[in-house]
Amino acid sequence: MKRETKVIHKMSRAAKSVNSDLVTNYDSLVSAITRVHDDVKCNAVQAVNLSLTLRNWLIGYYIVEYEQHGQDRAEYGAKLLENLSNDLKKRLGKGFGWRNLETFRKFYMMYSISQSLIAELGLISSASPASKSQPFDWQDDSYFTRLFQRLSWTHLIELIRIDDPLKRAFYEVETLDNRWSVRELKRQINSLLYERVGLSRDKEGVISLAKDGELFTTPDEMIRDPYVFEFLGLKPEQRYTESQLEKALLDHLQEFLLEMGKGFCFIARQRRITFDNEHYYIDLLLYNRRLKCLFAIDLMLGNFRHEYAGAMNFYLNYLNAEEMEQGENPPVGLLLCSEKNETHVEYALGGLSNRVFVSRYLLHLPAKEELEAFVAKTRKRLENQ
Repeated sequence: MKRETKVIHKMSRAAKSVNSDLVTNYDSLVSAITRVHDDVKCNAVQAVNLSLTLRNWLIGYYIVEYEQHGQDRAEYGAKLLENLSNDLKKRLGKGFGWRNLETFRKFYMMYSISQSLIAELGLISSASPASKSQPFDWQDDSYFTRLFQRLSWTHLIELIRIDDPLKRAFYEVETLDNRWSVRELKRQINSLLYERVGLSRDKEGVISLAKDGELFTTPDEMIRDPYVFEFLGLKPEQRYTESQLEKALLDHLQEFLLEMGKGFCFIARQRRITFDNEHYYIDLLLYNRRLKCLFAIDLMLGNFRHEYAGAMNFYLNYLNAEEMEQGENPPVGLLLCSEKNETHVEYALGGLSNRVFVSRYLLHLPAKEELEAFVAKTRKRLENQ
């Protein structure tokens, strides 16, 4: 009843928001009806999704409760889910395979749902299951209410597969904050986003990162290595030019900015710098709202070369003198290369007054083992610095 009341209140607000004086012609009438329809449809979808999520959680609760207290549980033993699946499919149809039941069980074991959220849809009586403790104190009732109201069950399936509580919390917050689709969430998990952005963080820093999203205060924390551009559809063996790579990134601007990190905005492509009638070009110019600074990016095919660092330092000196607005921080340079030698990079960047970084970019999503090895190698190098 409470859910229906909320939907009615939202319908009422939508109707009141359309000034009756404006509904005086056919176009405004169509607009008013369309707006009310869209608002109610959105709320209906949210209500159905929330009901499905709570149903699955409660199924998991009942399975665990039976496993712990069922008088005849020993009779079914290891085949409980298989037997239960067969019986439920006879009564209820599809959607109750034993793998789904195992997911529901795992969902209950991993997540806490508030009493108020359960009671809101009247799914069970006063014998409500108790909320379980969570590993982080900021994961309170309001957090889980927001999580289950905004994320679809398909989102939650991907999150349930993550056993590490801190890693799972990171992806929960990032999905909420960035409004990731299920496809984008899967891409970020597969590209080891959590490991890549957490390289320069200590334990407490990673906890803060999971709680607040990608909360960066310095360019060092913002830069990732490697960046994964598999969404471009370019193959490593395919012949392409830097301009083609640049165009492909802009053709997939949304995915590119998501991969770069939070707070990035596109400013220009091939930003021209002119001195004494000689023209120079910055491949991509971005701005980061969180760090309040310009980001100059140069794309390089093949290995990093030391002269790339000098050219980027030149660009940053120009941006610092001619483009930086009052209240902004000094610009940052990022050289994206398909290969790099760490020692070469260290010597090339040593002594530069500007912040210049060198990262690899990958045109395909490597095997998980390959990415994990790369992340482990990078982490070890950072720990030895």
